[in-house]
Amino acid sequence: MMQFLKKDSVWFGMLLGLVSPIIVYLLLLMIYSFMDSIGVFSDYGFAEDFRTRTLALIAICSNLIIMQTFRKSHQQHETIRGALIASMILVAIWFWLFGFKMLQF
Repeated sequence: MMQFLKKDSVWFGMLLGLVSPIIVYLLLLMIYSFMDSIGVFSDYGFAEDFRTRTLALIAICSNLIIMQTFRKSHQQHETIRGALIASMILVAIWFWLFGFKMLQF
């Protein structure tokens, strides 16, 4: 397992950059749902997709932590490049799903 983590490849970075936002999104969704069930959060007064788009954007930004970690500790530039490509793909998907709707006046 550690040998796979030491491998400096674009494909490993893309895999890591696609899987980690999904895990972070699911974790944030569970936390948000729990906080909503105990009455801390409310969707009143917000857009109908506010929760989904905000949590997705935060999950995409979680790739910054991965890129910073690999830059400082491992010096694996190809892995960082793969995570950046995955982030750009996820941002394009986010903009396609939510951005055009937000730009309509």
